[in-house]
Amino acid sequence: GDSGVVIDRERIADLANMYDLFSRVPASVHHLRDALSERIRLDGRSLVRDQETGVAPPAAFVKGVLDMRERFAAVVGDAMRGEKKGQKRMREAFEDFLNADARAANCLAVYVDELLRVGLRGADERKVQRELDRVIVIFRYLADKDVFEAYYKNHLAKRLLGNKSGSEEAERAMVSLLKAECGYQFTSKLEGMFNDMRISKETAEKYRTHKKGLVGAGSDARDAENGGRPVDVEVSVLSNSHWPSQNVEPCVLPTAVRAAMDRFQKYYLATYTGRKLSWQTSTGSAEIRANLPPAKGSSKPRRHDLSVTTYQMCILVLFNTRDMLTLKQIRDETHIPEDELRRHLVSLCTPKHRILRKGSKGKGISGDDDTFTYNAEYTSKMTRVKVPMVSMRDATSGSASAAAAGNGDAAAASSATAAASGRAGLVDGSSAVPIAVEEDRRHLLEAAIVRIMKARKRLNHNDLVAEVTRQLSGRFVPPPQFVKKRVESLIEREYLERDEGDRRVYRYMA
Repeated sequence: GDSGVVIDRERIADLANMYDLFSRVPASVHHLRDALSERIRLDGRSLVRDQETGVAPPAAFVKGVLDMRERFAAVVGDAMRGEKKGQKRMREAFEDFLNADARAANCLAVYVDELLRVGLRGADERKVQRELDRVIVIFRYLADKDVFEAYYKNHLAKRLLGNKSGSEEAERAMVSLLKAECGYQFTSKLEGMFNDMRISKETAEKYRTHKKGLVGAGSDARDAENGGRPVDVEVSVLSNSHWPSQNVEPCVLPTAVRAAMDRFQKYYLATYTGRKLSWQTSTGSAEIRANLPPAKGSSKPRRHDLSVTTYQMCILVLFNTRDMLTLKQIRDETHIPEDELRRHLVSLCTPKHRILRKGSKGKGISGDDDTFTYNAEYTSKMTRVKVPMVSMRDATSGSASAAAAGNGDAAAASSATAAASGRAGLVDGSSAVPIAVEEDRRHLLEAAIVRIMKARKRLNHNDLVAEVTRQLSGRFVPPPQFVKKRVESLIEREYLERDEGDRRVYRYMA
């Protein structure tokens, strides 16, 4: 009990004296190690409870873990003279509460996202390295490294496509650290994402040069929707195998934007033969110009350049020809998925950015008949306005004139969209393993079992579980029951068979 109090108060010098005293009877030092381990577990579970109940957001949870790690590393390093057994007990205690579920892997990815977006903006190389090294220390404790990878990849995609990275050097430094920890296999897709963005910039430059050569080559009647001017699109062409796949049907885009996309597609497919473009309208952004009636006492029309998502652009352009629309009408004309439609509409009706007026009261949308009206009185001190998105929770809690003139749809994938949605189950702060990660685990586990059995030909169950766990521990630790299920599945599909003399021994079937 006494040693626990000393650790709590961080009285390192007192604890060092106690450690020196206990060291004279080596068998008694384990009492100090037990107290250290118990205190780490108690403090860790307290952080987990705060995150569970919403008291601490994901990033705050990770900051708490980082502070704990520094505090207890000082206890082991200074008071316990850096002894190996103390370090081992500290590591085991951290692993115990961090790996109770997939929460820590998820929260760490969110923390790194915040760090790379804003936390390290303008930081020098030394500070960047120090902060990322602290993250890697916690990453080493994680059993669910594949869950971290799924969330990290999702956040990285948003940073790259939205141009939200604070520093490209910091981004690449983080990937290098992950590569050093887990090997090339772990980071190959992340490196592929950076490569895609580099190639996309080169393609965009070539397309701009190509467009200059087409001046006066005939106009497209669809550009009339944009005052006869062609919409300028910037397209990121992404390899489907590298990026989080999003199994979302494209929405109905304004005709002038479709004309611009068709021009790019014609150029791209003529330049790169044998490829297929699949447009991802759910990840795009746009700039549109809103021309509003003059303010009182002025004859000059008001103008705002709105920075919005592709979905918001599709919604706002509908109000060029009508002042009022219902939720059902907007859904039928845009084909935007229901939850996203509600979220994007609510974002256009917030008190600060009330570009549209919602008929119902409260935050959410009441139903299909809820109306949305063009707000001619919308005003902002800024000429250029970025319309922020509300969270999905706010958008669904209550159910709960614009001309296209900017960067249209942003992302296309260079092959058909994969079936597993990159978003499936990716909820920040969630303790569950995402569906797509579960699916990947099944394939990885079965591949590892077949690989081991092909090499060994004959192996008993316990040895197989131990070898599979050893090979896959760099990504996740498969529970024995999970291994057993995959073995049963492989036996059914005649990859393996049970030995007739001993049912706990498996044989590889060539």
